[in-house]
Amino acid sequence: MKNQIVFRAIGNKERLVDRVVEEVKKLIIDRKLLPGTMLPPERELAEQIGVSRTVVREAVQILTAMGLVESRQGVGTLIRQANGDQLSEQLNLMLQTKGFTLDNLHHVRSILEVEIAALAARQASEEEISELNGIVNRMEAQAGDPIAYAESDAEFHRCLAKISHNPLLVLLLDSIGDILREVRLSVSKYPDISLKAMPDHRQILERVQERDSEGGRQAMRLHLEHARHIQDQVIQQKAARPD
Repeated sequence: MKNQIVFRAIGNKERLVDRVVEEVKKLIIDRKLLPGTMLPPERELAEQIGVSRTVVREAVQILTAMGLVESRQGVGTLIRQANGDQLSEQLNLMLQTKGFTLDNLHHVRSILEVEIAALAARQASEEEISELNGIVNRMEAQAGDPIAYAESDAEFHRCLAKISHNPLLVLLLDSIGDILREVRLSVSKYPDISLKAMPDHRQILERVQERDSEGGRQAMRLHLEHARHIQDQVIQQKAARPD
């Protein structure tokens, strides 16, 4: 069966190899390239992305070193199941290169999402509450799939922003979407993370259902504090492991 085209043309304004690597990483994170998916042959992939075969070859070598893909003799290049250590390394690199910390992120989320929760509780329609409830139910069903759970977690928070009925708040939340995605995936290996986080999401949902703005603020503030604690635990566990 012919490979479905999911790659975008990269262009030539930045270093092409790096841009190809970032494009494949994004498709993996967005679950458009699932574990076990075979990449198109080198020539076809180069044509889809709009770069040379040499660029594709170098990008695949980098992705292989990252542990995101693997090449099998006589089979091709496959997407690997990303583990928490690989994702944590990516997060650490992002934090170092962008010059901000997890505390910076926590402060921004506390300013932004606490008020989003309050607005959502004040303005949500019955249809919007039903949508939010559906996301929470799906998260509970995905407890055994940390990657899928992280994706639904992001959807929950973005849905709250939409329910605020302020498109600028959605835009602001989207502006930190990449780092939030990396954070959620990096902590996905934390033991029973869904069991620890689900009560918070259910509590936020209940405050929205009750039209309790102040309760929504408090529930979101507590959730973000729990999330920051889990991030610290993951960092400490990684630091304690011998190299």
